Amino acid sequence: QGALVASERTERGYVIEVALPWALLGVEPSDGMTLRVEVGLSDTDSPEPAQEVLMTTSADAWEHTRSRLRLAALAGTDGVAKPAAKELPVFNQAELAQGATQDVVFAVDGVPTGKDAILALKARMQTERVAGHTPALRVYVNNEVIDSDRLVNKPLRAKSRGGDVYSLAAGDRFSTYYSPDFESPDSDNHYGLLDGISACAFELNVSDLVRTGENMLRIENAAAESVDNPLVVADGKLLFRAPQPPAAAKAGPPAGPLEQYAPASKPGAFEAENAGEGVIRITVGDVTYEVASRFSTPEPEWVHGPNDYFAFNRAMEIRDDAVIVRDTFSNQTNENLPIMQRHEVALGTRLKGLWLSGLEQAALSGTTNEPGNPTTFASTETTGIGLIPLSDVMRVHAANYGVDGTVGLADNNFVLQPDATYTAEWAIVPADTPDYWRFLNAARPLVGANFLIDGGFAFFRAGPLTDEWSDEQTTNFIRFKGATYACASIDYPRYNGQYPHGTAFQHINHDNYRNAFARRRELVPGIQNLVYFHCFIDVTEGGPERFADARLLRPDGTQADYGEAVHKIYLPLETNSYGPEVAKNVDVILEDIGAEGVYWDEHEYSRWTYHYGEPWDGYTGDIDPSTMKVTRLKSSVTLLTEPWRLDLAKRILAAGPLIGNGAPYTRAMVDLKFPCFVETGSITHCTKAHLYSPIALGDHLTERSELDAYRTMLAALDYGCVYHWYNDMTVIPTHPHLTRYMFPITPLELHEGYIIGKERIITNKSGLFGWGDASEHEVHVFDDTGREVEAFDAPTVTIDGVTYTELRIAEDWSAAIIRK
Repeated sequence: QGALVASERTERGYVIEVALPWALLGVEPSDGMTLRVEVGLSDTDSPEPAQEVLMTTSADAWEHTRSRLRLAALAGTDGVAKPAAKELPVFNQAELAQGATQDVVFAVDGVPTGKDAILALKARMQTERVAGHTPALRVYVNNEVIDSDRLVNKPLRAKSRGGDVYSLAAGDRFSTYYSPDFESPDSDNHYGLLDGISACAFELNVSDLVRTGENMLRIENAAAESVDNPLVVADGKLLFRAPQPPAAAKAGPPAGPLEQYAPASKPGAFEAENAGEGVIRITVGDVTYEVASRFSTPEPEWVHGPNDYFAFNRAMEIRDDAVIVRDTFSNQTNENLPIMQRHEVALGTRLKGLWLSGLEQAALSGTTNEPGNPTTFASTETTGIGLIPLSDVMRVHAANYGVDGTVGLADNNFVLQPDATYTAEWAIVPADTPDYWRFLNAARPLVGANFLIDGGFAFFRAGPLTDEWSDEQTTNFIRFKGATYACASIDYPRYNGQYPHGTAFQHINHDNYRNAFARRRELVPGIQNLVYFHCFIDVTEGGPERFADARLLRPDGTQADYGEAVHKIYLPLETNSYGPEVAKNVDVILEDIGAEGVYWDEHEYSRWTYHYGEPWDGYTGDIDPSTMKVTRLKSSVTLLTEPWRLDLAKRILAAGPLIGNGAPYTRAMVDLKFPCFVETGSITHCTKAHLYSPIALGDHLTERSELDAYRTMLAALDYGCVYHWYNDMTVIPTHPHLTRYMFPITPLELHEGYIIGKERIITNKSGLFGWGDASEHEVHVFDDTGREVEAFDAPTVTIDGVTYTELRIAEDWSAAIIRK
């Protein structure tokens, strides 16, 4: 890598003078310093030019020369070796397209005694603005892939200012932020990581991989094929520093008094009144909150009640746990009327905590649009107040926000047809403590969230990879995972090389499902076999022509897809060409294959929440916030397709079980009470399940073993959620897990670290646990490896006639307490 300055032929070979890239060797030479080296000829006697000699000299001679080069470079002009460098530059910057790799060769004169070798670099996905992250960076040192356990400058999960907890690694891929530079993510009000963690900086311990002499670093853009942003890496260097102190030992079981945990007897008292001019006054303890409502008109101006554009009537229902508000609007014009709705609580400096869609906002500000959990909860020093939409249109449109000490709930997309009337229903939920969980457990009954989850779930493919498993392997997979439901995906067979989404599923062979299910029923009597179903994506050729009236259109009029052109998205309606055709998949699953039930992926919408074309849902549009006029009509995919989806869900439930991905958004779908989970690529996605069945699906990005899965179970409990298994081929259990005792469960309360159900309590923390009665308990305790601990001492204690399990468990242990 040096520049040839001069060469001279001698009897023994050549003497060459080279100006080396000294920085790569950690040397700061004096001006004009070059290296004079004698190179012997062992493979040729011809007087080749010096550059050629360097290439044709024997391997042994060249290795000896490289060694002399390193020694000379590290020596001073007086011949005395210099101290080892504290850092060694490796590369400056590179940009890699998806799937591309970049190799860098660097030389090391050994790792200094008592030091670790840390590979430090920066990485990001090139975008114009900060926009989250994707697992893209993969690193190899001397052909050894670097796994996440080598990451030393950040944890594997970290909390952001917006409340999300992000997984910063996925096995051997590191989460790489979308950003225009390496600094912007750290100051972003939503994506920025707390605790001083730098999003784009990576430090990896490679002490055992670096060797004296030449080393090879390979960097790969390992992002998914659908990600076309380039990976930018920079400032690569090798650091030599003292080893980090060993991790602190895990905490043991607590001593002394324990907290008591049981269902709350009743919500705290509050007072409420309609103060007029759109204000509802709520008093909780020593704190009074004023919830002020305003509505837009095309004037443009905000109003608090009836006006020339719409008639308005407000009704209040004061319950023990909430105030139900029903605002009825009647359009008095002959045009589509935009009515933005804002319900706000101005707290100023009294605001001490803010949760939007269940995510704590460290900056006490932010905005979310999450129909699965469309809640705003704000706390003062002593109490709190929450806002939640109840009616379908308002819930689907809901925006939850906080800014400058004011928190609120909004519908910024509501459009009322001429002469039409609509009632927007929402609730104010006071809390007598400044606790999100206190608010949540009062809000869940309002939306009918506490219903039976009767069994565990695991994905279990049906095809060549699992057909070869022995009977014992197959039986253990189901029983060790505690699965009542085993779901086969659509990974095999393929349709023209693609997963057979949509009507393509009707054109593949289904023998693999029939054979696998028959075998599993014989091995595990009572197992319920499900097959994957998705109603929005279709991969068949000619779909856009055959289903032209069902294409989901983007704002520019083009058909939406799932990130790749082959994955076209359609609107299933009873009145268009696509709805009746894709519904035939369910007939194939239940009748032709003979599965017991259906797993319905993304049943509320898929990727695109709005459709910009006909037909119109009758309630939705883009509204200019300045002019307060409709700029264009659009349709909520959820609202538009609900009649078709509701009818199909009822048909499935009449035949057998239905399990879904994502909470239902509308009252009619919620009333069906079929279990749904949420995906946990970020564990804080658990908050999206807080207003329905609180189930976390395993993390497909980070789980590579059953121990990884157990850690996700513990993390899900931090959000009051139970767990369903995701990975099948990469997470194969060797023993029964906590999931064996999670179900059946009818949730009563969710809390940080535990969930109280009618039948059982699942917890990852110590305490006195009970149901406020004299029931007997059966206890199963699991250690930090996810294995059940036999004969664990968890005595029953009685306090004032109420029985409790006294549970003292160490860090990363867990327990299931079953009510007898």
